[in-house]
Amino acid sequence: MKQIDFKSLVAVVLLASTTVICTASATSNTEKWEIKTSSEKIPEGWEPFGYDSNDKSDPFLLRRKTNNWDNKQKWEIKTSSGAIPEGWEPFAYDSNDKSDPFLLRRSTADNWDNKQKWEIQTSSGTVPEGWEPFAFDSNDESDPFLLRRSTADNWDNKQKWEIQTSSSLTGKILEGWEPFGYDYKDDYDPLLLRRRSSGEWDNKQKWEIQTSSGTIPEGWEPFAYDSNDKSDPFLLRRRIK
Repeated sequence: MKQIDFKSLVAVVLLASTTVICTASATSNTEKWEIKTSSEKIPEGWEPFGYDSNDKSDPFLLRRKTNNWDNKQKWEIKTSSGAIPEGWEPFAYDSNDKSDPFLLRRSTADNWDNKQKWEIQTSSGTVPEGWEPFAFDSNDESDPFLLRRSTADNWDNKQKWEIQTSSSLTGKILEGWEPFGYDYKDDYDPLLLRRRSSGEWDNKQKWEIQTSSGTIPEGWEPFAYDSNDKSDPFLLRRRIK
């Protein structure tokens, strides 16, 4: 499996029970998550949400909730050189791999639409109508943002997203913005933020972020990973409004 320099979570991201975050809901203060790693095999009940490019033997970061979670769900993962096969979803990106950079996933549960299709492209800071930011290439100075959209009929091609960074060494997230990625090569402005500029988006929502050395406190959600930080690598978030 290819090595990744970007944590997504990612997706990103990811970051409820799927990677796509088209809307956000308040995180329960009693919600609990477990995290662990996996060397390409995803155990039943766990979800891939990030990747540690410095770990050659056990690179995948997995998570699951300890409440209201389908413990029997299963996921498959693989890579793709830009073309997303039918039924797969992009969730992370390896900026060091020129030929096969994308990490894909799909659920093997019965309620997964194996016919869904995705397109991917890049954007130098401006997100076109109908596209969603989901990862960031810290090695690409001119066109760092990775975008995606579903080609399925139930995708809103008119949704719009804005992306920006936040001087978040203090952990301050602007009202109405959501953290979704991390550029560990940027010491000054590492957090990537996004918000929808159309649709049912709460512009007054607020987020807190912090780090955690492997233990996820109650009410917090893992959403990204800093592979250069040996002592406190996990990035956590929760909504406070």
